[in-house]
Amino acid sequence: MVKIKIIELKKWCAYSHIANIISMLIHGKSLSGQTRTGRNIALLGLFCPFFWIALFSGASGSTLMFHAVHSSIVFLIGVVIMIISLIKQKRH
Repeated sequence: MVKIKIIELKKWCAYSHIANIISMLIHGKSLSGQTRTGRNIALLGLFCPFFWIALFSGASGSTLMFHAVHSSIVFLIGVVIMIISLIKQKRH
C-alpha cells in the first residue's frame, strides 16, 4: 500500500519526467510525446510546491532563493526539451 502511494507520487516529480524524456530520446520514441513531457516538466518547475510553500510560509530569503533557483532550473530544462522536440518535429 505504501509502495503504491510512492509510485503515485513519482509522477509529480520533475526528475522522473526528465528521466522519461532522456529514455525517449535514447530510444527514438514519438516526438509529440517528448513535447508533452517537456511541457509537463516546465509546468512542474513553474508550480513547484516546495517554492510556493516556502514563499507563503515566510521562509528565510536564502531558503526561498534556493527553491526559486531549483524551480527555475527545472522549468528551463522543460522548455529546452520542448524546443528541441519541436525543432526535430519540424525537420521530419
